Amino acid sequence: MTRKLGTLAALLAVIGLVSATAGAATTSVTITSPKAGQSISLKKNPYVAIAGGVSFAPSSAGTTTFYLRRDGCGTSNDNPHLSTASGTDGGDGCGLIFNAVVGTGGDVDQGAFIDFPASDGMPLAFDGTQPINGQISLTGAQVGIAYVDVTLEGLAGGQPVELGSATGSAVLDPTGNSTPVPFTIPANSANDGLDLQALDLRVHIHGPNVYSGFISLNGASYVHMPSYAASVNKSVSVSIDDKNFANPVSARLSGSTWSVAVPTPAVGKHTIYARSTQGFTTSPVASSAFTVTK
Repeated sequence: MTRKLGTLAALLAVIGLVSATAGAATTSVTITSPKAGQSISLKKNPYVAIAGGVSFAPSSAGTTTFYLRRDGCGTSNDNPHLSTASGTDGGDGCGLIFNAVVGTGGDVDQGAFIDFPASDGMPLAFDGTQPINGQISLTGAQVGIAYVDVTLEGLAGGQPVELGSATGSAVLDPTGNSTPVPFTIPANSANDGLDLQALDLRVHIHGPNVYSGFISLNGASYVHMPSYAASVNKSVSVSIDDKNFANPVSARLSGSTWSVAVPTPAVGKHTIYARSTQGFTTSPVASSAFTVTK
């Protein structure tokens, strides 16, 4: 799992995926209790009930498609990567390959592997309850049988996560422009709801074939990632007299409302601060002042 941590971490550092503005999701929070300016008796209320409203972006299930892209072939502008946008690629039909003819039943390794890290589409709210489907299209002489091993890894919380692997196979069609090799990575509910900060697809091609380890791009090779429209990880944090939230208290969510009870602070004026978080997106801070009496 850790073999690609360097690749993913470097990508993460370059494109700043963990910034609060990285996602399209929006969230907001309000404070409704205690009311602004309200007085609360410390003697009668050892705890103060704090409550409010909150809104989160819908987390509807769907699919995000990443296309295998490549800017060049064997040059300083090679850049294999994944992108949510398809297009014409300068590296179409390229491969890190070892071309050879093998006997019947033999197996030629068409290169160690090629990594395709995501250059956009991050962060991604991953739906682990559904399988990951895709295809790697091969071009070249297209003679024989090809096996394509794929492995997907990501970063979640700064840690590498194995999303799964699979092998697809196909009898190559020498009469066509390319031969699609489909693959399916089984669902893994243990990964459901992960907020992926980075993604990498590793492709390894082998099999009893000749000059067929070239990947057809231009929209022909892709991976369908099951995903949510916005993160399913939602929370509201509350802080008393500390707008920096050094020691926040987590509130209980109930639909579009939240609530929490905290020990009533000392006699005097105090300020409640609240903020909501959905994935990597944090709302503006809401505040409300109240007074504690004896």
